Amino acid sequence: MRFRSKTVAGGLILSCCALIAVAALELKTTPSPDAASLLPEGALLAIQAKDFGSLLHDWNNSEEKRSWIQGGNFQSFSRSRLYERLSQAQDEFSTAAAVAPDAALLESVAGKESCLGVYDIGKLEFVYITRMNAAKIESTPLWLVRNKFEHRSEAGSDFYVRKDNASSRTAAFASKGGWLILGTREDLVAGVLDRLAGKDEHNLAAESWYAEAVKQAGEPGELRMTLNLTKIVPSPYFRSYWIQRNITEMKQYSSAVSDLRRDGPVYREERVLLRSEATVAGAPADVKSVAALVPDDSVLSLAQSSPDPEQALNVLKEELLERRAKGATSSQTEAPAIVTGENAGSASQLDAAIDQAPAKIVQADPFQSLRALFVTARPVAMMRCYSTGPAEGGVFVSLRTAVALDAHDDWNSQAVQDALTAALAPRLTVGEMGARWNKRTTAAGDSLALNGSVELFLKSEGKFLLLATDPDLLEKMLARLHKAGAPPSGEAVTYRAAFRPSQEQAHYMQLMRQLDHAGRGQENGGSGDAPLFFSSNIGSLSQAFSRLDSEQIDEHDNGSLVRQTVTYRWRQ
Repeated sequence: MRFRSKTVAGGLILSCCALIAVAALELKTTPSPDAASLLPEGALLAIQAKDFGSLLHDWNNSEEKRSWIQGGNFQSFSRSRLYERLSQAQDEFSTAAAVAPDAALLESVAGKESCLGVYDIGKLEFVYITRMNAAKIESTPLWLVRNKFEHRSEAGSDFYVRKDNASSRTAAFASKGGWLILGTREDLVAGVLDRLAGKDEHNLAAESWYAEAVKQAGEPGELRMTLNLTKIVPSPYFRSYWIQRNITEMKQYSSAVSDLRRDGPVYREERVLLRSEATVAGAPADVKSVAALVPDDSVLSLAQSSPDPEQALNVLKEELLERRAKGATSSQTEAPAIVTGENAGSASQLDAAIDQAPAKIVQADPFQSLRALFVTARPVAMMRCYSTGPAEGGVFVSLRTAVALDAHDDWNSQAVQDALTAALAPRLTVGEMGARWNKRTTAAGDSLALNGSVELFLKSEGKFLLLATDPDLLEKMLARLHKAGAPPSGEAVTYRAAFRPSQEQAHYMQLMRQLDHAGRGQENGGSGDAPLFFSSNIGSLSQAFSRLDSEQIDEHDNGSLVRQTVTYRWRQ
């Protein structure tokens, strides 16, 4: 996985900020310094906001927050080990700071420009700075209880420190030059004061990993997260709680930047991931041509560049060629026969040798012809897409799958037919299915259909090879192929994926309810107070984002760095 996936960054950022947010004075007389340049060196990650108060207000008043808080997913999360650890840290910080770090405190100290630096994930060590006017800072709960803190001085400025001996948790804060600083270590708060006074030029923004990452990312968005992956990835906490579980993939990157930009109903998350060592590769192949073949009603599509022949073969096997034949049953899903007096064996078998392995029958690889065909054609891009339709019985929905391949050389239609027939031959019988390709003619053009119980439809046209499990899906792809003009110019897209959650919301929830009903024998109510896993826990997370109409990710990989743009479109 390439760091794409669906993100929980917004919720994670808010959870962290709920523990560390503070107030600030607004500077009106001098230009504002870059917030990251005020943070001491050594941060593992930094989160910056142009207007944190506005972002927090939008989140607190969103339908998504209300739905999530009231749903089963939040109930389950509140019982998790991660939630327990965060709650414990929150309680310890509350004791050290003599105030409750709750939503009210967070709102009271959410200023304009803000920056958070996390220095230890396990211990939740951080320093946070934000801007706000003088009247607001003097009304914050922290400022009102400053007499309970010990007084310190650094670079000619006062700051306040309080420690809880039982947990060894420290809370410290200060105000200087239009910034209010809060930290969990005395030295971090003092370090910010030193940099505000110009006494220390070493800062987070000057570190090579940070400077190079933000240089490649360009202008920051409304919210920016910058990560030192060289230090974060080896952390046991990251390995335990990183939801994507792709630690091996992440090891290749040294740093990353993610910017959030909002434009009405369209949100864009722009990511830059810098590799520790650049990969050696030629000009990247472009997937825009095969991505243009995705029908408008497809639920999910994935297009990748430069698939190797074995990878392309595995996709065809998984999606098309090794599917169960229509009406067939699998012996692996059937329970073994019950031993009775009729099949228990006989005394004559007592002398049979059981310590010798049976002779192995070596069979030819049925996919060898298809593999050789891919080596010859040299695919440059591959696309998979999925659509749904009503299934027999009306309980579930049927999943229709298609694969498109764009190659360097034209496909040989007869060679493709022969290779597919050879691949399917072990699963075909002359009497039941046969192995013949029949011509189909539709408004979109001619195509081929495999007769019998294996549903497979084929069209090869020039450098494009289209295969599908459904004739309508193939016809839609073929119509788009004939209408497609020259692919859009610009930087090559090396990966593109699209998902339309709103289109499948009803089907998804129907499936979740059926799974719970089959597993528990009931529609509502879980074990004890725990919500049902599928329909309540997982289902409520989906419903919390029911306004999300579509999501698309585009990736550009030039060897030394990867740029990803995730576009979220919301229904208004």
